[in-house]
Amino acid sequence: MSQKWNLQDIRPAQKRRERPTANELVPAREPKMIERDDSDVVDVRIIDGRKHKRRTILFGFIIFFVIAGGVLLISQLLSGVEITVNPRYREPNVNATITAKKTPQAGDLAYEIMSLEATGERQVSATGEETVVEQAKGTILVYNRHSTEPLRLITNTRFETPDNKIFRLKESIVVPGYTRGDNGTIAPGVIQATVFADQPGEEYNIPPTTFTIPGFQGSPEFTNVTGESVESMQGGFNGPRFIIDEGELQTAQQSLQMELRNSLLARVDAEKPAGFTSFPGAITFTYETLPAVEYGENLATIKEKAIMRIPLFAEGAFAAYIAAATIPGYEAAAVRIEDPTTLTFNYTNATTSSSNIAAMEGLEFNLVGRPLIIWKYDADALKNDLVGKSKTALTSVLGGYPAIERADAKSQPVWATSFPEDPEDIEIVEVLNRTE
Repeated sequence: MSQKWNLQDIRPAQKRRERPTANELVPAREPKMIERDDSDVVDVRIIDGRKHKRRTILFGFIIFFVIAGGVLLISQLLSGVEITVNPRYREPNVNATITAKKTPQAGDLAYEIMSLEATGERQVSATGEETVVEQAKGTILVYNRHSTEPLRLITNTRFETPDNKIFRLKESIVVPGYTRGDNGTIAPGVIQATVFADQPGEEYNIPPTTFTIPGFQGSPEFTNVTGESVESMQGGFNGPRFIIDEGELQTAQQSLQMELRNSLLARVDAEKPAGFTSFPGAITFTYETLPAVEYGENLATIKEKAIMRIPLFAEGAFAAYIAAATIPGYEAAAVRIEDPTTLTFNYTNATTSSSNIAAMEGLEFNLVGRPLIIWKYDADALKNDLVGKSKTALTSVLGGYPAIERADAKSQPVWATSFPEDPEDIEIVEVLNRTE
């Protein structure tokens, strides 16, 4: 069946639409409205370039101030000054014979004695016993504070301890008269003497003590002429003693003495008082044989006591003495010796190293070496003098510190123009301008 067409079903051909231009699609600076499914509408805005630039500048300023504030805060936390100080120093050649005094006068080198003791024992064979009667003996110092004239004491002059034990002079002595110093003080005359106990027995093996002379009782000499022992009296015995082979005894004693010697040397550094200088070559040793005791059948225990003595020199006084003797123009300034081990110490008399130096009034020794002597200054006082001052004041402040040849200040932060208000923020670093 043929299809019939209605005129309304036939649409006339329309004119072809032209493609819109870009200006028509997106008007300048106007929002674009896009229709999507006749319901959803998206508003697309183009950001104004001037607003974007203003925001960038604002953020830049914020970042700048944050960084600047952080740098300022850190600089405050790390602020301080480091001062490099170049002190005066000299390195003289020392090769001298020196006499140090136990009771010094002006210009003398003084010393003190440090004593350490140790005892030990060994077992040895005993072949029997013998009766022994011996008197204790030892060394004393005899002082004359009575007169400037020498005083003679004859052989067997009695010396009495505070507990009434009597010791006698082995030989006649002449005690020098006293001397008077510039400040009016009296330095007594003194001499070393050997004494022995009036009676045998171990009860006379007494520790160091003082003595008076009974013969001077009732006269001024009784209080002004006195004695003093600086080591124990020893050797007193009255009774049976073990008989020991001489060769075995000597071998055991030598071994024991070496053991005691090493143990004492190991104690020196720990027991030496601070602020004093000592030298290995100045150490002396003496040994005391104590009575043997029974250990078992045909055995005996021998005992030895070792006494180590070391002369100690006050660090400042010793350095000043060496400086005065070796540096031309030295004027009694405070100095220190950086490393005393650069000096070699030897007694002029070889027997001194095995003597009781505590009983001596003076020590003579040779000193050789090239010590580094550095002038001392008060670092804390220097800090306090600089607190709060302008950095340009450093030169004038150093005028009050002749021990310092030169000093340079390095600040943190670098732009600081004055020293900190807190001396703890000032650090002093000592540097020697040595040319070698």
